[in-house]
Amino acid sequence: MNKSEKNDYAKAFIIPQKYENIINPKAALKIGTIFNDLYKPYKAYDKKY
Repeated sequence: MNKSEKNDYAKAFIIPQKYENIINPKAALKIGTIFNDLYKPYKAYDKKY
């Protein structure tokens, strides 16, 4: 085993959090997230230039 195989490339550190503001599963599949706080839909606007 060489030196690069012994070392970790990176480690993720994720703080445990409570799941809050959860969307129901059907709606979550439609919008792409189960977390209501992360849902930021794009707003349609007219490009006039």
